[in-house]
Amino acid sequence: MADEEVRVPVLRRLAEQAMSDPEFRAVARVDLDQALSTYGYDLNAAEHALVLRFRSTLEEAGVDLFLTPELSMDLDAFLESDDPASVERAIRGRSGGTR
Repeated sequence: MADEEVRVPVLRRLAEQAMSDPEFRAVARVDLDQALSTYGYDLNAAEHALVLRFRSTLEEAGVDLFLTPELSMDLDAFLESDDPASVERAIRGRSGGTR
């Protein structure tokens, strides 16, 4: 991840769309990469990895990524700043630092 800049505003916009757009969620539930492509998200490898880790971390915690109220609570913790390192630390902390 060191060579690619993580664009937190892009990730924040993606998260907001995931919370508010049921059609996006329906596509993402079946094929996340297709949803990203269809809805114009051109994520670099670092951003894509963070999205996958975020999704996996929520699943491990028993949170359905597609249930808006639960996702909203977690987003504040994950995206509280525009600092990519903060996002990475929050994800590592949520998963027990095993990733």
